Amino acid sequence: MPTVQACPSCRTGVIARRGDPLCPTCMKAAREMPSRPSWLFDSPLLRQALAEVNLPAVPGIVRAACGVSQKDLATMTGWSEAVLSYYARGIRDGMYDIRTMLQFADAVGMPRAALLPLVFADADVSLTSGPLNGAGAERSRPGGHPAEPGLPVALPAVSAPRRASSAHIRYWQACADGLYARERSVGGTVLLPLAMQQWRRARLAAREDGGGDTGIRLLAAAGELALCTGWIALDTGQLPLAQSLFEEARELAVGSGDVVLGVHVLANQSILHLELARTGPSREPARQALRLAFQAQDEGRYLPVPRLHALIALWHASASALLGDKAAFQKAVAQARRELDRGTEDEDPPEWLRFVDHAEITGTEARGWLSLGDPGRSAVLFRQVLASRLSPRNRASYGAGLADALLKQGARQDAITAAADVLPALEHGVTSTRCLSQLRLVRHAAASTPGAEEFCARFDAAERTQAASPACLYAATAVAETDIPALCPLKQRGPSACPVRYRQPDRARAPYAPGARSLRRRVNDAHAWRLTARLVP
Repeated sequence: MPTVQACPSCRTGVIARRGDPLCPTCMKAAREMPSRPSWLFDSPLLRQALAEVNLPAVPGIVRAACGVSQKDLATMTGWSEAVLSYYARGIRDGMYDIRTMLQFADAVGMPRAALLPLVFADADVSLTSGPLNGAGAERSRPGGHPAEPGLPVALPAVSAPRRASSAHIRYWQACADGLYARERSVGGTVLLPLAMQQWRRARLAAREDGGGDTGIRLLAAAGELALCTGWIALDTGQLPLAQSLFEEARELAVGSGDVVLGVHVLANQSILHLELARTGPSREPARQALRLAFQAQDEGRYLPVPRLHALIALWHASASALLGDKAAFQKAVAQARRELDRGTEDEDPPEWLRFVDHAEITGTEARGWLSLGDPGRSAVLFRQVLASRLSPRNRASYGAGLADALLKQGARQDAITAAADVLPALEHGVTSTRCLSQLRLVRHAAASTPGAEEFCARFDAAERTQAASPACLYAATAVAETDIPALCPLKQRGPSACPVRYRQPDRARAPYAPGARSLRRRVNDAHAWRLTARLVP
């Protein structure tokens, strides 16, 4: 008869499956994010366990949140799997030793500030300046002293494991997947500091690694984390930081020789230039976005990933719309639909590609017609996509797009009503600077519209809240701090530390170097050329 094991977190539930760290109810609760998280895998359940000094439950809650195995978690902390099991089940009281607890926190990248509920015996304790430093604490009841908004934020120190193993690589891959999934729910502003914490640890480990197969996989994992963090910075409106991170990811893609990562970098750089084109008067960023989309299509044409090809076609369509090329826009949208239909129903795409579906294509088509000067057609498509099943962040983004389309149609009152429907999401959970920027034109129009005072007041309050967010201050500091190891160019690793050597592909190797010859014709860019280099053992 199998042994029934009680849940270490709630102590009343029963672990349903062998290998699960918690009962099903606590497994779900471990993945919930509080409004002001102090690190990536923070949750009300974790805070409650710390406040109640239920320290044996902490490893299980972290495991449930990030999805790593007990063996990987034990390897990261430097313990044996049996020791971790004894700690988690309360057979040994090692987790009550502060040195053991700090060793575990450092191993998983949990900042010391995340242990404040343990110190104050209060699950609602939080930092005054957000998840960035430990200068002070703010509690839900009287006694806290909030920090003044706008104070400069110092980047917290990070530490890397002495030697990164396969367990660390799988953990950072789980971090990237978790960030992508949570960004679709809550937006990027609240996640940016949390992503930077993990990215800087992975980047530091990649700089110190000696090479070999594990080193190459570590470069790929660090590159995916850089891309994820840059994507979040893009949603936060921190375009210089996003550009810096994408360049880092490009260097890491070269070092790892990962073709999918290289194509992913080009696709993200394309959307970065699309954002620059939308927010500036020049059309040159749109032309650069189109060139990058073509380059990504060329580099990845042999990859059997239909969603990736659909995503590249979407960025091609967006760039063509910004340049006023209606025929190319319609052709690219049709191509995106064909590529998506090529995928199988049981396809299991990577987390960063899960948002690419027919609703995303319809939403991109709606934005394209808006750029082409047809707001009526755009509004119809926005209403169509809003009727489908969407993540909270995407619903807010498409709702803001509908308001913009209605405003350009001249239906000012309808635009204000559509924008007001978006505000509840921005007031209660979704932290996306891009959504606020889309609504700003409606806010300007509402200033001279009778009866729109409530909308103006609510929008201004949401804008002030996000502008004072620690994530914005953190991003500005990260761009300014050029001596941070995590943001240093990969070339500073030096020739002796580089795990691979490169050589340019010649004509005889052309079938094994997709896109090399056409890339030489299209782009005179050293970084783009290096992406076509082949690894030499």
